[in-house]
Amino acid sequence: MPSTNEAQIQVLLITGEVTGEHDFKVSSMLRRMLESTGRFKVKITEEFRGASAETLAPYDLVLINYDGGDGVMNVADPKPVRLGERAEKAILDFVSSGKGVVFYHSSVFATVWPKEFLRMMGGYCDMAAGSRRAPGDELAVKVDTGKHPITAGLRPSWTVTSEDLFAGSFWHPEAKVEVLATVFDDIEHYRNMSAYDASGLPKGVPVENLLGVNKDQAVAWINQYGKGRAFVISIGHGPDTIKRVGFVGLFCRAAEWAATGSVTLPPPDVSGENRRRAWPYYSAFTVVEYASMLP
Repeated sequence: MPSTNEAQIQVLLITGEVTGEHDFKVSSMLRRMLESTGRFKVKITEEFRGASAETLAPYDLVLINYDGGDGVMNVADPKPVRLGERAEKAILDFVSSGKGVVFYHSSVFATVWPKEFLRMMGGYCDMAAGSRRAPGDELAVKVDTGKHPITAGLRPSWTVTSEDLFAGSFWHPEAKVEVLATVFDDIEHYRNMSAYDASGLPKGVPVENLLGVNKDQAVAWINQYGKGRAFVISIGHGPDTIKRVGFVGLFCRAAEWAATGSVTLPPPDVSGENRRRAWPYYSAFTVVEYASMLP
């Protein structure tokens, strides 16, 4: 845990327009998870349109859980709700000046962002150009624990369910991306897939010709932008993933790196007596206490 005299990282979580299948509790869970470390203080806004540099001045990190709404997956007629040029410029200037940004889950789609955001993200998904939601909802996540201080000491693999694999990412030619975690996009998962899974694929493209199929797909990466830092994570569809020990460690440590350029948070310790700790694991909150809060 960080020392009590260490300044807290001030975070603004931007949400509001998110496609309807996403659980409304996600943003509040992200806030609780980050604040449980003692390292972060998080505020949530559901209306960032019209915001300016002055709006972001008190913060060290912007966390974006925003995809513009239902237009994200509609390639034929995308009509996402944009944040607007003023607010978008405020974020770009904020990060390039030395601050941090996290793009969360469906915010990785290019539809809602200006071109310079794609450079800041480093990697992104574009449904119109061949990106897709791969079939299935149970994923085996592999973490490169030797890649970066963010991942050092983390669990090298863990599984998630009720999750999305966004496959066929694109990498901006001016970015210097470091991939931290991947999921294998098994071509066999495309055999006998459901109608829902098929709806997320490019039309008329044979399975074997899908972009990056049967290869590891990046699901978490980092990028430098100006003097600042970006962390992008495309998994995190709902509570099932957010409650995983591996996810908590990766997300909190990457958020700290994005905000400060360093990592001080240890991985969550759930060994020994700490096994009685309930999510989000960093706080002294037992399973019994957690159960008493459930409806």
